[in-house]
Amino acid sequence: MSRVVVNLSWMVHGSVGGSEEYTSRLLGAVSRYPSSGIDVELVGMSGLGESHPELAAAFPMRCAPFGGAFRPLRIASENTWMRGKCRGADLVHHFGGHIPARHAAPAAVTIHDTQPLDNPANFSKAKQIYMRRMIPHAVDAADLICTPSRWVADRVRDHFPRMKAEVRVVPSTWDGGDGDIDATEAITNDFPGLPDLTDMQVILYPAVTHRHKNHTVLLHAVSLLKDKRPSIRLVLTGGAGLAHRDVVDLIQQLGISDVVTHAGRLPAADLARLLRRADVLAFPSRYEGFGLPVLEAMRCATPVVAAATTALPEVLADAGTLIDPDDPDMWAQALEAALDRGPEIERLVEAGTNRCEEYRPSRSAGRLTDAWREVIG
Repeated sequence: MSRVVVNLSWMVHGSVGGSEEYTSRLLGAVSRYPSSGIDVELVGMSGLGESHPELAAAFPMRCAPFGGAFRPLRIASENTWMRGKCRGADLVHHFGGHIPARHAAPAAVTIHDTQPLDNPANFSKAKQIYMRRMIPHAVDAADLICTPSRWVADRVRDHFPRMKAEVRVVPSTWDGGDGDIDATEAITNDFPGLPDLTDMQVILYPAVTHRHKNHTVLLHAVSLLKDKRPSIRLVLTGGAGLAHRDVVDLIQQLGISDVVTHAGRLPAADLARLLRRADVLAFPSRYEGFGLPVLEAMRCATPVVAAATTALPEVLADAGTLIDPDDPDMWAQALEAALDRGPEIERLVEAGTNRCEEYRPSRSAGRLTDAWREVIG
């Protein structure tokens, strides 16, 4: 029996964005579709089990006696406390995009994207310095590199053409098993913290208000639609990022505060229900290593309008509308077409349902465990 230890010390709940969702869903899939001959253990910081009880129930989990909010302490623990817990493992998989300076070998790393190298201005100076050092170290130290999309895999190869490790694409997946969504479940209009959505045409954008998420183009598009479509409601979810103040100010400047609601970070179950209720998912982000909400929307049969950038065309393919991330007029036209839900939009929705087959939990779990087995072997 091979022993794989997964390092989740970086996964501070609510502060690491889509990489937390990607990791927890993928490990959940591994627990439901286990690979024979592999035992998986998790190591992390205090509070990991409370944040992800489903993982604590599925795998042996050992947590440090302190939390991970203070980064220097977390980094020190990876090189000391965690290193001891990984002793004797056949493989240690670091899902946080970096490998500790002192690490057990062999090592795998998941690089969710290369944005710190591609767009360093989106990060603080301290984060830029740290990531410029840690990403090359991870690539050099890894025996296996996993990415959530082919696009990220290509960016890694572009940045590090002489790397020794194999790069394997392990795409994201949805939460739960391979079964389809219960189409008979009632779609509600009542959500905590939101106005009543009855008779509203809902445009949903679930994203932290970071600069690269590009809320600006969506707000301008809604301002163009407001008078023509008085029943629209733009619902923004996700935490407050570095551009949050700019987003709030622009909503006021455009005079659209009566049709825009920022709901903040929602529980996963509420967000899943809201995705089913939405009339269209808008996703204008300029930079995505995968774009999990796009997959979730396709599975819910919700039309998708997304930016034609980075990994989004790979994930959405021909199952949605891809447009320039910086053209408000095009966004207004595409959103209006999605809200009208004519024959072409219905065709795209059906294509999205078929596209989801590529991302079934059993397939993603199998790709990860196959990669582990090859390295161990």
